[in-house]
Amino acid sequence: MRTQTTKIANATLSAALVIVICLTIATEVVLKQIRIEETQEAAEVQDHALKLFWELYLARGTNWSVQGRDLMVGSYRVSGSQAVPDRVKAITGSTASVFLDGTRVATNAFYPTGRRAQVTRMPADIYTSVVGRGKPYRGESLVLGEKFLCAYDPIRDRHGNVIGALAVGARAGDYLVPYRRTALRIRAINTVLTCIFILCAFLLLTERRRAQERIEKQLDFLQVIIDAIPAPVFYKDAAGIYLGFNKIYEEYIGLSREQMLGRSVFELWAPDAAEIFHKMDQQLFAAPGVQTYETSAVRHSDGTHHSVIMNKATFHNPDGSLGGLVGVMLDITERKAAEEETRNAYRKLADILEFLPDPTFVVDQERRVIAWNLAIEELSGVGKEQILGNGNYAYAVPFYGVRRKMLIDLLEDPPETQESWYAGITRSGETLSAEAWLGLHNGERYLWSAASPLYDLQGNQVGGIQTVRDLTDVRLAEQERHRLEMQLKHSNMIESLLTQLSHDLRTPLTPLFALLPMVRRHVKDPKLERMVALCEESVQQIQGLTVKALDLVRLSGAQQPVQLSPVPLAGIARVSLHGCAASFEQRGVTCLNEIDPQLSVFGQPEQLALLFDNLLSNAARYAADCGYVRIQANRTEETVTVAVHDDGLGLEPGHCELIFREFYKVDAARHDTKTQGLGLPICKTIVMNHQGRIWAESPGLSRGTTIFFTLKAVEA
Repeated sequence: MRTQTTKIANATLSAALVIVICLTIATEVVLKQIRIEETQEAAEVQDHALKLFWELYLARGTNWSVQGRDLMVGSYRVSGSQAVPDRVKAITGSTASVFLDGTRVATNAFYPTGRRAQVTRMPADIYTSVVGRGKPYRGESLVLGEKFLCAYDPIRDRHGNVIGALAVGARAGDYLVPYRRTALRIRAINTVLTCIFILCAFLLLTERRRAQERIEKQLDFLQVIIDAIPAPVFYKDAAGIYLGFNKIYEEYIGLSREQMLGRSVFELWAPDAAEIFHKMDQQLFAAPGVQTYETSAVRHSDGTHHSVIMNKATFHNPDGSLGGLVGVMLDITERKAAEEETRNAYRKLADILEFLPDPTFVVDQERRVIAWNLAIEELSGVGKEQILGNGNYAYAVPFYGVRRKMLIDLLEDPPETQESWYAGITRSGETLSAEAWLGLHNGERYLWSAASPLYDLQGNQVGGIQTVRDLTDVRLAEQERHRLEMQLKHSNMIESLLTQLSHDLRTPLTPLFALLPMVRRHVKDPKLERMVALCEESVQQIQGLTVKALDLVRLSGAQQPVQLSPVPLAGIARVSLHGCAASFEQRGVTCLNEIDPQLSVFGQPEQLALLFDNLLSNAARYAADCGYVRIQANRTEETVTVAVHDDGLGLEPGHCELIFREFYKVDAARHDTKTQGLGLPICKTIVMNHQGRIWAESPGLSRGTTIFFTLKAVEA
């Protein structure tokens, strides 16, 4: 603390300095007044000279103008004419110049070499005022490096535009000689008085220096203490001026002590940051005590902005008045970055979780739902807004209709407890999985689910995650595959049985085919001959039934899709027509093949041949005696529709779909031993193997029948 002597010395020194300052100020005021009076006198002389300058030119003309590069007044050429400026100097002693725009074109100002100072420029500030703004100028100006007291007036043409200026002036030193003598005397007296006061001040300063040394030792000790603090520390006075800081603060801000001492926040910080710091300081000064706040306006020495927590407290002077504040900054930039990184990672995880294809939800340690993705919303019919934040097994209600444990709740339970909730539960590491049929909002579903615990970085379990997968379609597909496999096995068994049966039937039928015609030729009794003929027809029926039944089974039980290739449709029909020619001739039926020879379809030749064989034999059987059968084909963009039309028995409306059933016969042919009722079912199977469609149309009984079917067309 300062001693009483130091206080008296400081007070005396302050008084001495005040007296010296007052004397100096009084001296300067007096000298300034003298200078003003001398300057006013010089200005009056220059105004008189400038008035004379105008009169001499107006005597030569009244209108000023610029002709080419010359300044004119009336018909008098001003540029380069020195008579008028020289006349002004001869009468008033003033230097006179004429300016065209800002360049001297006539003057009696001379260089030290004796050459006139033409083609020199008017000072920029005077040019702006006189030529630029059209205003007169009175004051000091440099002319050829010397200070002159000058007067400038703008020259205007007859339109009022400024085209130049008239200027007169005199050396400032010529008017200030009396002023300088007076100033010298006054300053000499002031110097003597100042020396006396300086001597007194020296004696006082010696005592003050001793007091300062004691204070500086205390301050150095305090500085060592705050330098040892690992956080940036600063302190200010009550006006917000920086009084000191520790080394960490200097390094943090990137400014030296000399750059910061005695300055305010507005001199050291960017405007936006300075406003924040000043506002908070004023709040603290208004309510002294402790203040804590967070800001990101602090600029680090590396040029980046850091987030800090400001801790400030006020301190007071010995007399109890507010002395200022002390502040400590805690840098939380890395903590903020870590928090932001954690938030970003959480957002990324949430985004990933949200768009996972499998329904998924996450719970925290208290079993509250903290994530419920889009897929599980669709599966359960429960939106996020209904479930997030809920606990007490709320996530089980959409699946079971009641609050109960799910896999995610059994992660830490023993196996016997797990089995009591789910049958067939499996564990892989810490992951549990199970399957179950559940009734959901959209019906019964077969679900597979897996649950795993979630841990923090310290290895503490903080929750769990459960994923659900809808396997309903998979299980139904497996069931369908099993059914189809059994059906295929059954079909293969039937095909094998029919193949064996066909082989076994052919063995006894072969001698019957050979012997019955021979027996028939040797029988003379008509009744006996009729019985033999019936036996022969029955053998043929058995053989036809065996062949067609085997064809139907083979076509229906094919394990591989039919390999389709381009086939000329008219050629296939022509071959089948040739094979059925005998049947047509026997009944006098005419068959017309009207298919375009250029038309091709995608098909399997053997099956298409069998298709036409059955359709044409069927048409030959049911066409009218001496009637006709017509084969036609029409192409659309992607398909070919084939029509086989006969003019025979026709069909009732209810029979058009029934004729494609196995072994179905319409009434008129029900006891016809020459037909097996399998021809059209074989045709339907072949068309379906070609991804086509087959149907029958008939206007009615005795009005004929048309069988239609479609095939995929080959691009032309």
